[in-house]
Amino acid sequence: MRASFCVAIILFAFFLTACSTSLTPTPSLSAVPSPSLSPTAFPSFSPTPVATPTPTLTPEPEWYRPLDERYARMEYRYGLVTNPRARVYATLDDALKRTGNFGYLRTAPAYVSVVGEAEREGRKFYAVYYGWMEVGEVQLISPSTFRGVLLTRPVDFRFGWVLTEMQSTNRLGEPVHTYRRYDVVHEVSVAEPRPGWFAVGPDEWLPEEALAITRAAVPEDAKACRFLYVDLAEQTLRVYHECRLVFATLVSTGREKGWTFPGRFAILQKFPYIHLSPPAGSLSVYYLEGVPHFMSYSGDWGFHAAYWHDEFGTPVSHGCVNLSPADARWLYEWAQIGERVIISAEEEP
Repeated sequence: MRASFCVAIILFAFFLTACSTSLTPTPSLSAVPSPSLSPTAFPSFSPTPVATPTPTLTPEPEWYRPLDERYARMEYRYGLVTNPRARVYATLDDALKRTGNFGYLRTAPAYVSVVGEAEREGRKFYAVYYGWMEVGEVQLISPSTFRGVLLTRPVDFRFGWVLTEMQSTNRLGEPVHTYRRYDVVHEVSVAEPRPGWFAVGPDEWLPEEALAITRAAVPEDAKACRFLYVDLAEQTLRVYHECRLVFATLVSTGREKGWTFPGRFAILQKFPYIHLSPPAGSLSVYYLEGVPHFMSYSGDWGFHAAYWHDEFGTPVSHGCVNLSPADARWLYEWAQIGERVIISAEEEP
């Protein structure tokens, strides 16, 4: 059905399956040139200054910096289609005349890639991967701007991200500071630890259950010095180079236990863009066009950007490892075919 209204500029070379889904690699339509970003642990451009919203007594010199904001720039826009009868016309002329030369998306809601637009006779249309749609059928969305952190020096403390806005408290339960979602915090040494609490100051605490916590030490089960490490319990990703942590971030893995399974893998294939939809017989229902920076590591599963949600740190995927657009781009440029991947289900001590 798709071939009847495929945009002429789009060629598909082959098909494969990912995230227990049907994957269609798609070419990069370079409508907007992307800046050249070095695929190294520490990009050469100057980092964007970070405003520290709360005094968490970070040791000096500073121990991290976020990815440059340019990593979050996307080549295309994306939109949500909720109408199951929304028409996708084969050509702009068909859309303008509302001819019978149209089809429908596989399911609704669906997410489409907006690769172009046009205005004719006072009406506006979006070009998506498989044709043209009325602008009113597509609700443009704003992908997450969350970015992970590059480690600038070795650290020996635990650190992590706040998953929901909250106030820290002292031992008496009195409020100390307000933290926003995705704020980075690190643990400080205290004379009397509190089980279930994370010390961010001499007498300032956050509940561990409201944080995604990670560490810089090389995991005991790694047996390598360059690898990717996914912690399913904490929903974090760590990247190591020369036995040193160089990058850490939040991810979203399978929302049901077992959808993202633990083990030792390797990066098998890389695609700059790909389409995701369920295979025949699947109980899942979704349709995602133009998913950026897909890297498979085991059959149907892979790492990729998720432009349709901002729930990083929480398991919400169909099995793949979801990253923010910025993080997925950095990882795609850093990782090579054959890169070691470790996915662990056990929370580290």
